[in-house]
Amino acid sequence: MITGWQVQRKAEAVILGLAVGHAHLDVVTTHALLASCLRLLKAAHTGLVEDRMGQFGDFPVTLNIHHDNAVSIFIDGPDFGSSRCQSAAIWVDKGQLEGILEEVLRET
Repeated sequence: MITGWQVQRKAEAVILGLAVGHAHLDVVTTHALLASCLRLLKAAHTGLVEDRMGQFGDFPVTLNIHHDNAVSIFIDGPDFGSSRCQSAAIWVDKGQLEGILEEVLRET
């Protein structure tokens, strides 16, 4: 469950902050990336689907919708070895995220 969110804009860039429980994630993104994520959230799918949501520093942030409709947002960190990389993730409520993205996109 998303317990809070905030958005700030700087030229074409958007920083979207999402809070879940005791975790908080700030993603630098754009209107186009958020619109693409919203389309993915609203589309029917089978299996794992993903889309680029933005950046966290030098690292990509990915929106994932899993086969059971669970939604996660991953920071895809640096490679550790050939079969492993560092990452961090939060899981969010799909309906809440759709509503937040709709509101953010209306304001941009």
